[in-house]
Amino acid sequence: MQILLERLFTICLLLSILMGLIMVGSQLIGLLIGNGELAVQSSELLKQPTIILAAIFSGFAFILGYFPDYKAKSE
Repeated sequence: MQILLERLFTICLLLSILMGLIMVGSQLIGLLIGNGELAVQSSELLKQPTIILAAIFSGFAFILGYFPDYKAKSE
């Protein structure tokens, strides 16, 4: 169970970071080419899934804190 949660945590963390970087990158591209619509649309499209993934990996991290093996590794 702990290994599954650790893998899910890692996957959600990486996806959340990747989606955040894609969102910021597309906003930067929209700024550089002068297309404000691109910046707004990328934010509207990617903000909610990024926040949801961040909430999920935070929940996994919280649950993992209750595993004795996980506590021993982190200390």
